[in-house]
Amino acid sequence: MKKRRDIQGLRALAIAYVVLFHANLSFPGGFTGVDIFFVVSGFVITGTLLGELNRSGRLSLGGFYLRRARRILPAPAVMLVFVALAGILLDPAGTQHMAALTGIAASGLVANFYLYTLHSGYFDVSTQLNPLLHTWMLSVIAQIYIVFPLLLLAGWRLDHSRLGRSRRRQWTWTVIAGASALSFLLSLALSRGYFHSGVGGYQKLVFYSSPTRAWEFGAGALLMLALPLLERLPAWCAIALDLAGAIAVGLSAFFVHELGFNEISALLPVGGACLLIAGGTRAPFGVSRLLSLRPMVWFGDISYSVYLWHWPLIVFAKALWPNLSWAVPVAAAVSLLPAWLTYRFVENPIRSRARPGSRSPLAWRTAVALVATCVAIPVVANVGLLQAQKALGATAAMKSWKRAEVMHAYTNRGCGSWVPLGKRHNPRCTLSVSHPRGEIVLLGDSNAAHFAEPVVLAGNRLHYNVTIAAPSSCPYLGLRLKRADGENKLCPPFGSESLTYLSRSRPNLVVLATRTDFYLQNPADGLGVVGKGGLTFDDKAKARLWRRTLGAELSALNKARVPVLLFNPVPVLPTDPSTCAVVRVLTGTCSGLLSRSSVDRWLSLAIRTERGAAATAPKTWVLNFENQLCGKNRCSTARGGITLYRDSRHLSVDGALSLTGTIQRAIAVHARRGK
Repeated sequence: MKKRRDIQGLRALAIAYVVLFHANLSFPGGFTGVDIFFVVSGFVITGTLLGELNRSGRLSLGGFYLRRARRILPAPAVMLVFVALAGILLDPAGTQHMAALTGIAASGLVANFYLYTLHSGYFDVSTQLNPLLHTWMLSVIAQIYIVFPLLLLAGWRLDHSRLGRSRRRQWTWTVIAGASALSFLLSLALSRGYFHSGVGGYQKLVFYSSPTRAWEFGAGALLMLALPLLERLPAWCAIALDLAGAIAVGLSAFFVHELGFNEISALLPVGGACLLIAGGTRAPFGVSRLLSLRPMVWFGDISYSVYLWHWPLIVFAKALWPNLSWAVPVAAAVSLLPAWLTYRFVENPIRSRARPGSRSPLAWRTAVALVATCVAIPVVANVGLLQAQKALGATAAMKSWKRAEVMHAYTNRGCGSWVPLGKRHNPRCTLSVSHPRGEIVLLGDSNAAHFAEPVVLAGNRLHYNVTIAAPSSCPYLGLRLKRADGENKLCPPFGSESLTYLSRSRPNLVVLATRTDFYLQNPADGLGVVGKGGLTFDDKAKARLWRRTLGAELSALNKARVPVLLFNPVPVLPTDPSTCAVVRVLTGTCSGLLSRSSVDRWLSLAIRTERGAAATAPKTWVLNFENQLCGKNRCSTARGGITLYRDSRHLSVDGALSLTGTIQRAIAVHARRGK
């Protein structure tokens, strides 16, 4: 097949989309560049295979597989070895182990299946810190390469048998179209939950697996099979197709978002790419001609290496300079240098060598040795990364960091259940002492859970049993709460029924804690009264509703002779210890800083609201920990050799325990004596 410059330009556009998306440069749908790339690959590979079949009447599967291996393995091998070696110090500490295992899986072209086994998806924060996350696409395309030639060859042989001599390429069309349709239907069935109780049960599998992505490759293959028809298109029709394809591809970059991405929305970039390829076959001018310009063709030539290098450098930049907004775009731009070097000194020299054939045993042996080397060396490098991680884990700095990463003890005990107090019975969430003088209840969301250790320790020291009820993302009030991912109908009854139960059971003290600042000031969070009108998203209106509802609940508890300790939210700091590069952990610079004035400005609305509500209830006291967590002029996630925060909104276990003395004194003073 004659090389088409516009196809190379479309490949450049596809990878540019992905790079711009990863560089956070206002391309929310840039990840659809992968879908465009699959279409281009299907078109090009089918043309290559058909050319061989038409020339020789046969297809050397071994030769094809070796050529593909020589094409797709050497450049990733260089990148994988570099990332493994550099990752010893530059990997985000929280994902170093994941990165090493991804590197091993990527070496064997099964990274997509390894990533599927993880608890997080492609768009989740924890996965986004993996410098080899992008290798899933290489694995998918390699797996398709294994199966597709067999399908094409089967169709071609049927076409040249007695069954197919009457019509040209009838069976090839049927086989490829049928396989593509099955792939699309499988994707549709899995994402719609036809094999699972609930929509989206296998959404991650749909994203990562080759069988559910193969239809995009098949779309490009069918275009190549239709090329004789496309070459007879009138020029005006080709121009119209070219324009429609450009519009569809352009829209996909801005109007397809990760939260709503599925096989249906993928039709936009896939269809757009098909229309651009079809129009470019005959259009005398238009977008396809722009894609044929020399800069686009040059970028298309190095696009494979750009894809390989851009993401590791972006992740390393995030880990080294998390507070510099320009670090990520600069890293994306810098990736052009190693990409060009890889293209110039690895891809091109290997690709330009003689292709292996049955009459050249030496060429075959050389190619096989090259493939084996490209697999073995990255595996060894990533096994070395695992060993380096173990060695670094023995250092004092890494031990301190690991303690900060430990989840709070009561998170995995079922204490985050949505079942209200009074209807639940979970002895693991009540920490008892012998001969207790009463009970303390800690109630709230995950920002109550991060106080669990000091509240339990302080309460038990004072001979109180302590019960914890802290479901994530749900305040202790009985208000409706709608967040970006929807409204949780279990949240209002949890809060209202739990507080009603506490008024009846009359514990010696109730400790309330929640992320009031985010519920009030996050524009995506809406609050409302159950059964009374809609939701409000205005900060001031939410604050009035919160103050009124909280004041009523505090007064009801106090009226029932239940004293309350109300914990203000802790400062929000720009850090996540898991994102720190290993070198920052080792050098003690894995911390986030924010001026005290900035912290005060953000927390002021929440603190005023909570104190205003508490002022209406005489047996309610507000406890603020800002002076203990911050200095006079600034707040830091690390202090006195202790990593205080597990992430930007939650204290680490050590950070929470540092507040034990203050909490114990407050309990001793304010808890009701007697039963």
